Amino acid sequence: MTTLTPSLVTASLPPLERQVLELIAEGHKDPEVAARLGLGTVARVRYRLDQIARHFDLETVVRPQLVHHGYACGAVPPPPLLQSLLLDADAFDLVRALAAGKSLTAYARQWGTASYQAAYLLEKTSARLGAATRASLIRHAWQRQTLGPRAFAADLAALHAERPRPSETGRWLIVPLLSGYRLAAPATGRSLTRHLDIADREEALVAARFLADREGYAPLWVTQPSQPGRPYRVSWGRRTAAAQPRRGFAAEQVQGLRSA
Repeated sequence: MTTLTPSLVTASLPPLERQVLELIAEGHKDPEVAARLGLGTVARVRYRLDQIARHFDLETVVRPQLVHHGYACGAVPPPPLLQSLLLDADAFDLVRALAAGKSLTAYARQWGTASYQAAYLLEKTSARLGAATRASLIRHAWQRQTLGPRAFAADLAALHAERPRPSETGRWLIVPLLSGYRLAAPATGRSLTRHLDIADREEALVAARFLADREGYAPLWVTQPSQPGRPYRVSWGRRTAAAQPRRGFAAEQVQGLRSA
């Protein structure tokens, strides 16, 4: 997978630079940023962006990358979370490429697509996320947990890394939990077993209830952690010897919990 951030700089940005980056992330254009912050000219906004890139030890000013890096290293407060959004593989790869500082041309070259197709994908993805600029696309992707440290983003990255067929992604389920959203994919093939690791017992049971009886998610069982501090594991698919729970809830018990 593409590395989205270089070695992180943990020192906070100066207040003015932080305000500039926050406004850019919200989708404001340079004249608006200059007017709001009393900077006078667009050139001064761009100078501040250059200073931010230097602070992050980045060679060039690529605004989506600055926004992503600012959130990732804690220099800028991340936006408030919204319900997770499931992006298809092309849109997901595009968002990650922009967050990593790649241009639209570089994305098109990497995936062997025409420039106009990449531009159309950007337009479609921006509309779906409600973003007005490429920098604000990163902000919205963090809000919808497509990017960032949340478990849903990790689930989405892991499943897209498998390069599933579109017919399979249509059966992925967003699992709502009190701690946030998780993403589950059905088990396909005779040898495939899938799972979600969830820290809290009650949340593991909530996930099991949500997935129980759905096509592609049976048989389903919950395994208790072997050591304190380890997560519970909600599993489904083929129950091989390796996947067989030594300590946990049988499939029949999980089914019964659905109506509990």
